[in-house]
Amino acid sequence: KGQITRFVDAENPEVRLDDGQTASFYKADVQALAESEAPKNTALKVGQRVEIVGSLTPGGHKGKKGEITRFVDAENPEVRLDSGHTAAFYKADVQPVPEAPKSVALKVGQRVEIVGSLTPGGHKGKK
Repeated sequence: KGQITRFVDAENPEVRLDDGQTASFYKADVQALAESEAPKNTALKVGQRVEIVGSLTPGGHKGKKGEITRFVDAENPEVRLDSGHTAAFYKADVQPVPEAPKSVALKVGQRVEIVGSLTPGGHKGKK
């Protein structure tokens, strides 16, 4: 992650990374960060994309993603996994998947994350 310091041409930014290093990146490798991060403990709701992050629920589903179809009780959701399988999960095993950020025009001073690997140097995911 870092901050755009300038543009080296019409669309490709130079970014000062959080470790102090400055490098030029292809626009495709840079994604704007949201102004404010959503709280981690957001309420679950029907239709929401989620990831199975725990293993309290039997079945070995940790790491899988899907969509909440209903609640089997006051807090535990039933999830239709991307594989098509539907199962009920303990609330503690389910975490909302952040929505993909909308395409935002990059500008100087903006906080960004390095998400691609077109730019040489192994910066993808660098913090």
